[in-house]
Amino acid sequence: MKNFRCVIAAVFLAILTSSVCAQTLWRQYGFNPAHTSYNDAEMALSPLTVGRLTLFWTSDTFRGIATSPVLGYQAVFVASDGRVRSLDKQDGHRHWARFSCSGENTVQPALGRRILMVGDGGGDLAGYDPATGNQIVCDDKGGSIVSALAVADDTVFYSNTGEIVATDQFTSRDHWRADTGSTIMPTTSPAVADGVVYAAAGDFVFAFDGITGRRLWRHHIGEEQVNISSPSVANGLVYVGGVHLYALSAIDGHLVWRNRFVGTNVSTPAIAEGRVFVNSEDPEFGLWAFDAASGALLWKTRKPGESLATVTVANGVVYDITEFGELMMFDAASGNLLATIHDPDGKPFNADFGSQPIVADGVVYVSTGDFASPNRVDAFRLGP
Repeated sequence: MKNFRCVIAAVFLAILTSSVCAQTLWRQYGFNPAHTSYNDAEMALSPLTVGRLTLFWTSDTFRGIATSPVLGYQAVFVASDGRVRSLDKQDGHRHWARFSCSGENTVQPALGRRILMVGDGGGDLAGYDPATGNQIVCDDKGGSIVSALAVADDTVFYSNTGEIVATDQFTSRDHWRADTGSTIMPTTSPAVADGVVYAAAGDFVFAFDGITGRRLWRHHIGEEQVNISSPSVANGLVYVGGVHLYALSAIDGHLVWRNRFVGTNVSTPAIAEGRVFVNSEDPEFGLWAFDAASGALLWKTRKPGESLATVTVANGVVYDITEFGELMMFDAASGNLLATIHDPDGKPFNADFGSQPIVADGVVYVSTGDFASPNRVDAFRLGP
C-alpha cells in the first residue's frame, strides 16, 4: 500500500509539474531575446480555431497609450503614464501599479529571472518583484533609455543615448557599455542570440560579444534610414527593417539578401518556420511574407491603412494590428484572412512602431492606442 501511494503521488507530481512547465511566458518584446516574435509552443489557437476568439476580459483604464504587454506566470505587465502595471491574467484586475524611477516615457518592461525590469526616458533602470511590485533596484544610468529591454539569463540589454548597455538584473551593475560609433542614437531594442548582441542605429547594424561588449562587426546597410527597426535573429541571419528589408550574416555581418520591393519603414521582422513576416508603408504598404533564406516573396496581403506594428506568429497564424486599430489574423502559409477582432468599445489597438499583440496558452493580449480617451489591455480566448 505504501508503494502504491508513492506511485500515485509521483504521478500526481509529474502531472502538476508538466502543467506548470507547459505554461508559456511572453517575457519581452519579440517573445524571446532574439526577437523572433514566434511562439512555437502555442497549440490551442490555429487557423481552424482563431475565428472563435471572443473577449476574455478587459482591464481597468489608464490615461496614456500603453506599451505592448508581457506575460508572466500569474500576471500581464504593461507600462503607461510613467508607471508599470501588473494585471491578473485570469480577469485583468490590477495587482499593483508603480512609477518607474523617473516616471518619464517608461518603455516596455521585460521579465527576467524573478524580477521585472523597466527602463525610462530619464535614464533610470528599475527592477520590481513581479508578485508584489516591491522595488528591488532603481539606478540612474544617465542619458535616456528609449527602447524596449531585452533579457537573457541574468542580464538586461538596452539602448541608452548612443550606447548599448549590458546590466546585471539584480545588482544593476553594468557588465559593459559599447559605443556604436554611429552619429545617430540607437532607439531600437537589442537582440541577443548565441551569446552575441545585435543592435541597429542610423544606417548601421552592429554585433557585440555578449560577455565583454567587444564589437565583433559593423555593417553599413546603405540608403538613408529614416526608421530602422530592431533586429531579429534566426538560423544564422540577422533581419532588419528599414527603407528595405535586409538579411545579414550573423557571423560577420555581410549582406546575404535585400528586398527592395517591400516598401519603406519596414517593421521588426518576425521569423517562423522558414518565413519572415513584416509590415511596411508606402509605396508598397501591406503585410508581407518572404522566404527567410533567400528573401523571395511568398505572399502579400493589403490591409486597411499602413501599419508599423510588429506581427506575432504562432501555430500557423499571423496576428497583426492595422493602422486603424483592428486586430487581424492571417494564415501564415497563404496570407488568407482568417478573422478580425475589435475592442468591445471600439477603441483602436496600438499600431505604433514596435507595438505588438502577444499570444500564449490560447489567449491573445493586446493594448489599445486611443489618443482621445483612456486606454487598457484586452484579452481574447476561444469561445464555444
